[in-house]
Amino acid sequence: MERIWLVNPYGPIEGENWREYSFNQFGKYLSSKGYSVVWWTASFSHHFKKYRSKGWKDISVNKNFVIRLVPTSSYSKNFGIGRMYKDLVFGEKALKRFRQEERPDLILAAENPLTMGRPCFLYARKYNVPLIYDQMDIWPEFIVNSLKKPLSSIAQFFLKPVYIRRKAIYDSLSGSIALGKHYLEFMQEVSPSLKEKPNALVYNGIDVNEFRSHLNDNISVKGIPEKIIGEIWCVFAGTLGPSYDIEGIIECAGRCKRHGHKEYKFIVAGSGPLEGIMVNAANKLDNLFYIGKLLPEQLIPIYGKCDIGLATYSSGSNVDMCDKFYDYTAAGLAVINSLTGEISEHIEQRRIGFNYKANNVESFMNVLLKFKNKNILHEAKNNSLAVGDIFDKNVQNDKMLKVIESILESGGGGNPN
Repeated sequence: MERIWLVNPYGPIEGENWREYSFNQFGKYLSSKGYSVVWWTASFSHHFKKYRSKGWKDISVNKNFVIRLVPTSSYSKNFGIGRMYKDLVFGEKALKRFRQEERPDLILAAENPLTMGRPCFLYARKYNVPLIYDQMDIWPEFIVNSLKKPLSSIAQFFLKPVYIRRKAIYDSLSGSIALGKHYLEFMQEVSPSLKEKPNALVYNGIDVNEFRSHLNDNISVKGIPEKIIGEIWCVFAGTLGPSYDIEGIIECAGRCKRHGHKEYKFIVAGSGPLEGIMVNAANKLDNLFYIGKLLPEQLIPIYGKCDIGLATYSSGSNVDMCDKFYDYTAAGLAVINSLTGEISEHIEQRRIGFNYKANNVESFMNVLLKFKNKNILHEAKNNSLAVGDIFDKNVQNDKMLKVIESILESGGGGNPN
């Protein structure tokens, strides 16, 4: 049985109450195809900001899939030295343990560039193990772009060693995958040789049929009224933080209230640092309903009541394809989006909804009011529902599997540098 290591210190693991993470999907999918899989991840949960174990721990998902928790430090803020240190601790401890284990046949990894290739690149190079990189975002460019000058220029200068090291890692890869088209293109711009190696665009999909089977479930969520015929319900589900245009949602709800657009209602689910602002606004506006943080089984039936999904991000975000989009299309929702990445192309080309300029309330309101035309709304919802199957997790995971099989069948590809 061929052995595959998945290495990623981030993401919810099996059994945690959160959206199923791609690496958890990968582990279950590959193990169902006859591979022996170990996912090396952190003992400290980024999503929940708490420890999963006091030290090393193996969690058996099935007979062929184990989640291995690597002891790390903790942190309280998503951006800061604490998080960076945690990744460095993960890299050092994982690398040391790698050397004690039987060599795998292949590694699929998503690593923080600031760890300079620890643990996967160093191990793969020394032991000639095929390495696939999963580009899940473009970082640290996101941090640099969010800074104002001269800080951005200073950060760019000090990050030069990271960029140089990243190119060396990309040049050595046996293959690549990415969860957005522009992420894959980015990798190939950094290292043109990746165009000639096995690669695939693998979206972080969902089980579309299972999702849709719960859209009409009966569920009572405190704070949501009965829907009246003719109303247009907009939903946002996610982190209430600075990466999202939370203030834009509140302002649009306020304008709808003031200008008599009574048919529009806004449902917001999630939690985060801007939760207090949202709670305060929902207490003042009778068309804005904040329902807190919900489990997926509670959230899906709410999608079934809604008409428009809000992918409202701040102007600094470089997200290419957001997870919300897969939920919204599975539910057949029209989509209002502020991201400029691949998702904007899908929305425009497939006529699923409208894009607006991030952090621009006028632009947000203009596209929102277009859905007063029920024909436009109906067409967008139908188109969205038709697109949803494309993002089914089995379709996506099969593309990942083909990259792995291609590399293994060719003898691995090696790591020449």
